Amino acid sequence: MSKVRWIATLALGSAVLSGCGGGSDNTIAGDSGAGAGTGTDGGVFTAVIDASAYDSRVYFNLSTGEVVALTDAQAAASSDWHLALKRYDIQLNGGASGPGTVVAALGAGQDDFYDGSGEPIANVFVNATAESELEHLLADFSAPASWSSDVVVSTLGDDWYVYDYTNGNISANDANGYLVRSAEGDSYARLQVTDFTFPTRTGEGVTSFEMAFDVQVAGSSQFTSAATFNGSIPPEGGELCFDFDSNATVDCMASNSWDIVLGFSGRSLYLRTNSGPSGSGDGGAFGPFDWPELSAYTSATTDPGGSNLTSLYAADSTGGVFVENSWYAYGVAGGHQLWPNYRVYLVDVDSNDGSSPVYALQMTGYYGGSDGNGASGQPVIRWREVTLMEGE
Repeated sequence: MSKVRWIATLALGSAVLSGCGGGSDNTIAGDSGAGAGTGTDGGVFTAVIDASAYDSRVYFNLSTGEVVALTDAQAAASSDWHLALKRYDIQLNGGASGPGTVVAALGAGQDDFYDGSGEPIANVFVNATAESELEHLLADFSAPASWSSDVVVSTLGDDWYVYDYTNGNISANDANGYLVRSAEGDSYARLQVTDFTFPTRTGEGVTSFEMAFDVQVAGSSQFTSAATFNGSIPPEGGELCFDFDSNATVDCMASNSWDIVLGFSGRSLYLRTNSGPSGSGDGGAFGPFDWPELSAYTSATTDPGGSNLTSLYAADSTGGVFVENSWYAYGVAGGHQLWPNYRVYLVDVDSNDGSSPVYALQMTGYYGGSDGNGASGQPVIRWREVTLMEGE
């Protein structure tokens, strides 16, 4: 079965778009069945991509408008694709995600979809449609100040520390906690960063840190033991790895039994699990949680209400502009739907070639079908080639 379905192409000034909010695929009316690479008056193309699989990605070429039939292993050595999609996640073929030289930048941020604290405004999301937000895709775009390629994205994120802008010090955020899965995939732990001292402006490195683990050993359904990861990292940077099952710091290179790695290099500080691009293990994490809530848990696989948590753990991944500037908000009108914010992303398919195409790309839905109530994991994308204006 094909992973992509062309909806239609768009002729400027004559398009009729329909759909409602986050559930809609915002189908474009017009001449259906346009072939890959064919142009229209407006040069805007739209496709529904079947990215519903949980265990593999779909690889898409913006220049041809086609899915490239590649396994994940083949894609790791191919420059024939530009975007990789797995459900709501989007990666670029470049940096940490692929061997290509694809880079991207935010073209239209849709700031009016969010309040001053960055929270989604439900009324704006619900009333936005593909038609009302088309103008942002059709706008003129200036060359961005900078482009970005994909980097490793830890599922632990950065909510485990606090940065003080007044003095440059990074300290522990012990108000949060996480659930972590081991590299072996059969044991778990509750994690709280209890101490972290990193004066970034004095060149001392990470002078001290401590992380507390409550461990749920393999075969158990409850926390049964404790482990502590502590130490320091010198000014030149480096990594320290920890195995919470053995309650020991281990050699990151010589051992694959580590569960958590802490490191910094230059301006990059990270805490990662042994999973995805971070390691070859079956690790992962779930969180963050408010610590008062998580401290009431007695298990890392079942919450206090009895619900199973194992499917909610996520592995580390890669990403860039689509992670830093998400294309959706979750549950803005209640329920469990993803609602598009119609941000526009600029995608340069070959950053080494000044004559390569640049595309403006907009996500308009997640549920495929023409009535907007199709299965999840069917992202709807539309894009057009653009000529960037040079900044003044």
